[in-house]
Amino acid sequence: MLDKTKQDLKKVQLLQPQDATGEIAEIFEDIRRVKGPNFLTPTWGFFALDIDLLRHWWGLTKRLQMAKGALDKPLLNSISLVCAAEVDCPRCINNHQTHLIEHFGMTEADVVEVLNFEKSTKVDAKTKAVLRFARKVAFAEGTTEEDFQELRRHGVSDVGVVEIVSMAMMESGMARHAVGVAPFENGDEWPRENLPSQHYAENVNR
Repeated sequence: MLDKTKQDLKKVQLLQPQDATGEIAEIFEDIRRVKGPNFLTPTWGFFALDIDLLRHWWGLTKRLQMAKGALDKPLLNSISLVCAAEVDCPRCINNHQTHLIEHFGMTEADVVEVLNFEKSTKVDAKTKAVLRFARKVAFAEGTTEEDFQELRRHGVSDVGVVEIVSMAMMESGMARHAVGVAPFENGDEWPRENLPSQHYAENVNR
């Protein structure tokens, strides 16, 4: 009798870009257009298994990461990097580092400062307040009246608070997906031209 513990686990089969049709293909193309072909990552092949989920996850991502809002995009996208680092997801960290550098003109040194924002002497007080608040929201540390007062002191509006909370919730969840589910997907078969970097490719299933 075959030992079931030694059988290969059937991985979740992502919907590969070359197999996308209809609205899924249109959304994949929109991701390429808005973020670049190297950001059509395996995560989108996961959500594409249900068109409604793909449509809404991409809509939320597009609004928070790229569309004009209450907060500056480099600041809002820095939340993504902090969430990825907190979960310790190598591919997520690389994704957001690359995104900040390619789309918002940040340098590698700038990214390092964001990752170490609490001790940084270069990250400004508003950014620290936003990242601190976002991290608390994302990882259930609990916020205080002082946290909100600090946001208000730096001119963060109600809509800005909604953006911070939305990005924190979304990106901490995305990172948890990458750590908890991605190892059981066939992401290693994803086209390399749709990955942010070689480092990402090496960690796509980690």
